[in-house]
Amino acid sequence: MYYGFNHNYHPQHNQYSHGGTDWNTHTFREAKSLPDQWVEYIQPLVDRALTEVEEGINLTHLFQEFILSGVLVGQGFTPEQAIEQVEKWEKGESKLLQQSKAMK
Repeated sequence: MYYGFNHNYHPQHNQYSHGGTDWNTHTFREAKSLPDQWVEYIQPLVDRALTEVEEGINLTHLFQEFILSGVLVGQGFTPEQAIEQVEKWEKGESKLLQQSKAMK
């Protein structure tokens, strides 16, 4: 099991702006709020959850899976890494995730 932190990316560290200047692109634009940066960053989780709803995954399991993924993203995982980790738990050591996935 992996408990480490992966600090590859956090939205608040991605945009280095001061006074409207984005130091990465040297352009002038309005900086996005931190909540908006996070919403954009977690969009892959939202898209995946919507796909799983369409596939008929029960909501208990869906909520567990994506809330856990969100926690991992908050700890520094990318959305893709978070989904992968939760899927590993689901296939291995988490009996509760396995039980909720089997529910109809």
